[in-house]
Amino acid sequence: MRKTAEILDEMKEEMREFKAQFERDMRCELRELKKTCEFLSEKFEEAKLERAELAKENKALKEANEKLVTEHENLKKQISEHEQTMTASEQYSRNCNLEIKGIPVMEEENLPQTLQQIGELLEENIEESDIEVCHRVPVKKANAIPNIIVPFRRRAKRDAVLQKARQARLSTHDLGHPSTTAVFINEHLCPLMKQLLCMAIALKKAKNWRFVWTNGGNIMAGKDESAPILHIRNAQDVDRIV
Repeated sequence: MRKTAEILDEMKEEMREFKAQFERDMRCELRELKKTCEFLSEKFEEAKLERAELAKENKALKEANEKLVTEHENLKKQISEHEQTMTASEQYSRNCNLEIKGIPVMEEENLPQTLQQIGELLEENIEESDIEVCHRVPVKKANAIPNIIVPFRRRAKRDAVLQKARQARLSTHDLGHPSTTAVFINEHLCPLMKQLLCMAIALKKAKNWRFVWTNGGNIMAGKDESAPILHIRNAQDVDRIV
């Protein structure tokens, strides 16, 4: 029968071997854990760098976008100012003109004589010496009545005729035509100003404003007699008719 001392020695030896193996296993696991921690730490640092780089790029893109927006707004402003300058120049070249609408074309018509008739009706004589060469405007539609452009030599004379015309209600019958349709005498507006005037008149009706008129090549609108006058120079001004 084995002695107790031998059994204890064997148990001690087994314990030493178990302890040694356990320590080896733990050291191995700790090395693997350390490697894993180092790997994760490295990846974390890489992620931090990537995030910082993305933040830097995002900031640069944001600044570039803000710069583009500013440049776009400045360009829009410059284009708008350029368009307004060109429109003012076009309108200035028409500031001595009147545009007459509604007079049918007659065979062998004499426009200076027609203007003299209009002057007599308005009690504001119009002599041939008051005007340059008047003419009709070409039209796209075959059945449309072409307007008559009357360039006066002096702005004051044009304004005097215009003032009388606004107080009168002329018709084709007054000028010897068999029909009786209205004849309109207005300032000669450039194409853009005509477009703005049409837009303003349409909104005036839609929004129940009282007045839209022209004066000296300028378009103005008023909601009522007591409201401030709205000067219309572009489409944005038209949108203020609310």
